[in-house]
Amino acid sequence: MTFPYHSICSDLIAPLKPRTREILAMRFGLNEEAPKTLEAIGQEHQITRERVRQIVEEGVSVTQERVRSNQTSSLQEVYEYFSETFESVGYLKREDLFVETLNASSTVSHVVFLLSLHEEFHRHKETEELHSFWTNRREIPEKVPMVVREIYQLMKERGSSITLEEIKEVYLRIVRERHLSSHQTLSSVLEVTKVFAQGHDGRWGLREWPEVNPRGIREKAYIALKHTGRPLHFLQVARLIEDMQESWGKQKKRVLPQTVHNELIKDERFVLVGRGVYGLVEWGYRPGTVKDVMASIISKYGGSMTRAEIIEKTLEQRSVKESTILLNLQDKNLFARNEKGMYDIRRD
Repeated sequence: MTFPYHSICSDLIAPLKPRTREILAMRFGLNEEAPKTLEAIGQEHQITRERVRQIVEEGVSVTQERVRSNQTSSLQEVYEYFSETFESVGYLKREDLFVETLNASSTVSHVVFLLSLHEEFHRHKETEELHSFWTNRREIPEKVPMVVREIYQLMKERGSSITLEEIKEVYLRIVRERHLSSHQTLSSVLEVTKVFAQGHDGRWGLREWPEVNPRGIREKAYIALKHTGRPLHFLQVARLIEDMQESWGKQKKRVLPQTVHNELIKDERFVLVGRGVYGLVEWGYRPGTVKDVMASIISKYGGSMTRAEIIEKTLEQRSVKESTILLNLQDKNLFARNEKGMYDIRRD
């Protein structure tokens, strides 16, 4: 459903004095320009900032009275539509997303102006933690910051992301009103926060955490590998990052395999386990060449290992041919074979 928000606003402010009408239009951005500050309007009209504020308040007050007394069907339909939309999204919505829901992105300023004129709707100003949002329930602006603080504290204590169910438990402990306990309301609360983000796995964490909101290719590659749970070729890692971009709230775009390869080489969390194939150190993979890995394995098991045992353990660490392992095992400067055919690290 669409409405001529521009013409509705023009009709509402038409009876105002010309200067009041112009200043109100400038302040709310009703004249096809971005909303202006009190300071900018004052300079343009050569009056003080305080005087601009007074004129805006007077203009809004007069227009609010017109809204209260206006019985035209078109205005009633607009406000009924606003109310119904809030009901459908859980009684609150981030300002930009509410306008988007109304399919009124080209008339954002006019929608915001109409909302500000009606006593049913309440706005929470933007803060460091929250985006600006609107609601048709007076109690919500007070409770949303409380919910955010509690969830933030839980995440900090855990040091890791949490499930939506855990968030819901915190939410319902604070917001006890039955009509505000819906999934839609909780989803809208999470939308207005700046400090939380949903990871690729559906869990929620602090936006500053790399595992939730990865910034560079290294972090994205780490999450891609961890998500898969097995070593991947850098070409596969690049494709997986591309596929996962939307889950991180990013626009899907091409990821260059060579860029991924370069980042994997530089980071000690990744181990080259085969030709172009990388695993994670935390999975137990040892850094180094095949020969380094073989020496490490023999030392770990106290020496005296059979050739078959060395091959088996090395293949757990590296995706190579058996012939490559046998070739490295012939290095007599590093490995020694006793009369029983067992291998150890050469000590002399």
